[in-house]
Amino acid sequence: MAHPTVTLSTRESVAPSRASLWKRWKGALIGPGLILPAAIVTILFSVIPLIYLVIVSFTEESSFFFNNPVYTTANYSTVFDRYLPHIQTTIRLALLASLVNLVFGYPFAYILVRRVRYRELVRTLMVFPLFGPLYLAFGIRYVLLPNGPLAPVLDFLGINATTLLISEPMTVFGMAMFTFPFMVMNVGTALSNVDPLLEEAAQTLGAKPWQIFTRVLFPLSRSGILAGFLMCFGWNLGVFVVPILLGGTAQQRVLSITLHQKGLSQFDYGLASAMGIVLMALAFGVTWLSLRFSRGALGA
Repeated sequence: MAHPTVTLSTRESVAPSRASLWKRWKGALIGPGLILPAAIVTILFSVIPLIYLVIVSFTEESSFFFNNPVYTTANYSTVFDRYLPHIQTTIRLALLASLVNLVFGYPFAYILVRRVRYRELVRTLMVFPLFGPLYLAFGIRYVLLPNGPLAPVLDFLGINATTLLISEPMTVFGMAMFTFPFMVMNVGTALSNVDPLLEEAAQTLGAKPWQIFTRVLFPLSRSGILAGFLMCFGWNLGVFVVPILLGGTAQQRVLSITLHQKGLSQFDYGLASAMGIVLMALAFGVTWLSLRFSRGALGA
């Protein structure tokens, strides 16, 4: 009678150990199992194409797609020697558009955080840029055409609609409209961390509005300003549609349009890939800086 009792207790002791072991393995596999689909998609559609792009950038013209690719480093020297003005134009337009975003985005962010009365209006205005640069550029182009809705107003003011449409200010305006919500988002995040009592205390002590801005709001929201500026600058580096629809020949000399012409019109895939790597390096560098100065606000 004692022997079956020992056997039963042994089985009962083994069963919980197997169950606990299975729970332990199950808990260890849940995390990687959830990450695995995202990792596969990232590797297939981001990492592998990027590796191919780097390899193609070191080949001559379209030789990569034939049996014997010709490897060279002349593509990068060509980018910085012959197409340096295109890089400068890209950086200049992105810089100007980011400055416009900063000048007009800070008041919108302040209204979004502090003024309850106009908050819904600002939120509504933030929706339109999210439709994309193509719709914004087409809308601006339609409005500014000689027979467009604003034609009578422009004629009354003595402004040539064609000159205003195909110009650098209108290109910068179109770029700034698309990235405007990013500036408002970053500055608004920084302003939400500033205690309103500090503004009230400064006002009680006799500070004027511009003194409250320069001595209280601006220093405390500096990280959000810098993060928003860098983020808008990074997005505007890859501008493509806006210079085509709103800019002239000088504004269309941006790196994204140039690499598109080199790759799809002249079939110089090596030089186009090198331009893409340079543009991607600029965008990644600026994005990394914006994430660092935002202190995780963008990721949230």
